[in-house]
Amino acid sequence: MLEAPLPEENQDSSPVYVIESIPVGGKNEVPTAEIEAEGIPTPAHLRIYPELGRGGMGRIHPATDRNLLRHVALKRLARELVPEAFYRDGFIAEAQITGQLEHPNIVPVHELALDPSGVPYFTMKLVQGEGFHHWLLDERRRPGSTQRLEEGLEIFLKVCDAIAYAHHRGVIHRDIKPDNIIVAGFGQVYVMDWGLARLSRTRPASGANAQMEAPGPVGTPAYMSPEQARGNPQEMDERSDVFGLGAILYEIVSGFTPYGFEIDADKIISLAKEGRVIPIDRAVERLGASKRIRAIIERATQPDPKKRYQSVVELQSDVHAFLLGGLHLPRQGFAPGSVVIREGDSGDSAYIIVSGRCRAFRKVDDGEETLGTMGPGDVFGEMALLLDEPRAASVQAVDAVTLLVLDRATLSEGLGVEGWTGALVRALAQRFRDLEQRVRESGLRRG
Repeated sequence: MLEAPLPEENQDSSPVYVIESIPVGGKNEVPTAEIEAEGIPTPAHLRIYPELGRGGMGRIHPATDRNLLRHVALKRLARELVPEAFYRDGFIAEAQITGQLEHPNIVPVHELALDPSGVPYFTMKLVQGEGFHHWLLDERRRPGSTQRLEEGLEIFLKVCDAIAYAHHRGVIHRDIKPDNIIVAGFGQVYVMDWGLARLSRTRPASGANAQMEAPGPVGTPAYMSPEQARGNPQEMDERSDVFGLGAILYEIVSGFTPYGFEIDADKIISLAKEGRVIPIDRAVERLGASKRIRAIIERATQPDPKKRYQSVVELQSDVHAFLLGGLHLPRQGFAPGSVVIREGDSGDSAYIIVSGRCRAFRKVDDGEETLGTMGPGDVFGEMALLLDEPRAASVQAVDAVTLLVLDRATLSEGLGVEGWTGALVRALAQRFRDLEQRVRESGLRRG
């Protein structure tokens, strides 16, 4: 049996290792009792309930650990696969890898053992939540909606945290998809199912590593990188997970997966092998997604790993900056000549110009006074929103214009309007408004 090396200083920086066998069974094993749960013999300290779901190798059951008085999830190897060392060692490797990845967004493993009939199992935290796949299908979060984009990106960033940590420990997931992400209560997000994980810092060995190095397509077709579809494990590295994350980001923003509407798995794998990713611009052409998030997705899902983000941290940083920049806010388009805001109206929104030009003007005795022309990046309407006053000027679209819409609630959240920052911003706005009024009155007196 191989022994996992002790970390020199920080356990979180040590590589993950797989032990080829586990010391279970034998004369000293605790006596067990037969508990009816689909005829499965179980250790005496566990009470197992009917199956929740299953994957390629394992079966998942809710269970109660009577020693610790807590509910757990139990994953066991399918009985028919137990005689096959390839699957048995791979299952054990999954438990050991997951058990060493101690991170808030990775489900902790509590126990790894054999049941009385020799079937390997492990227990982990029982997570009660919603699969991200179902989260994305919720009608309240349609593609293009602010709620889907803002909340979806917050979840995405937590997934990035988990995968970046795994990469730091030398583990590649290789099956990143919405079905393997659980969104629980109180902001908890978990990356699940490390059964296809591969060690990036491994050493030649038999047993469990044989499954990690087995040739053939690895993962779920709709989210596979081209190198995963081609099936050579030596081509797969951290950038393969970057593609999987990019595929999820593609779906959050567009509602589609990178290889389109095809549902036949073999055909999707063929598309993936050839790197035939549908351009994100085409997938979102009716949604008006930000150019910046489209550029992030395009880079993350590049068929050539050298052209992708080279690390999850790099991808995560760009998505975080996009979210902080407010580019996920609702968008509104105006035709040339349209009046966006009108002088004297109440101000319930401010606007940021994404594309096109706008003209600001005021009414004067003999017509209109043009105050200036604004372009991409300029902001207007903020004074009335901050000071709760009528609009001081009108704004008209000169060209076809796209605007980000900033309402009072979003402003309060972003600036902390109820706190000291809000008081400071309002004070500055009021001083600017008073100064502007004095200058205007002075000009009228000279006239």
